[in-house]
Amino acid sequence: MIKNFIKSNFPGFVHLINRTYNHLYHLRFYGKNRIHVFSSIYKKNQWDDAESISGPGSTLQNTMLIRNALPQIISKYKIKTMLDIPCGDFNWIQKIDLSQISYTGMEFVPDLIKSNTLKFGGENRKFMVADLVEDKLPKSDLIFCRDCLVHLSYRDIQAALANMKKSQSTFLLTTSFTDHPNFDIVTGNWRQINLQANPFNLPRPLEIVNEGETGENKDKSMALWSLQDLT
Repeated sequence: MIKNFIKSNFPGFVHLINRTYNHLYHLRFYGKNRIHVFSSIYKKNQWDDAESISGPGSTLQNTMLIRNALPQIISKYKIKTMLDIPCGDFNWIQKIDLSQISYTGMEFVPDLIKSNTLKFGGENRKFMVADLVEDKLPKSDLIFCRDCLVHLSYRDIQAALANMKKSQSTFLLTTSFTDHPNFDIVTGNWRQINLQANPFNLPRPLEIVNEGETGENKDKSMALWSLQDLT
């Protein structure tokens, strides 16, 4: 009862406590290799979802709007090659008809890549281990990067954006919270990021697809940019 009273009357205090706890808890990842960090999260099922090892954001229910929107974007922008990084466990995207697309799924976690290759690999669908921040990425019409940058530090986000642009790919479709301010984290933690706000200051997106969440995440969206427009 006291806990509910505090939550109802002092939401800012509760948010501060949760943010501080998450920061301290994830300090164990400070300075660690990103493949180690996300493999550790995967092996412990830290995102704790019964449907998808990639977490509740990858369930069929929570991806309904983006599953409807992605084929439209692929058609509108004449996408023929797609890099999905990180591809996670392929739980929801397998429901989209990508038969006319050359699809490459890349992921920090080697065990996920092994599993995806066995279950879903094919002539036009391949999976590879890669670190988005520093590994060479294949040139693609579309880089699809959902629910990833939210787990990275400022430094890693900036490096990842530069790395994606370096690939000479055409478009980037990635997660952005349109009404949130930004703060830094240790890679492996989570928070909302707004790529149009400081310190990223990306230009207005070509498209914004709100993902239909409620509460403090009601502004969670997938935003499309031309990588050529990113500085």
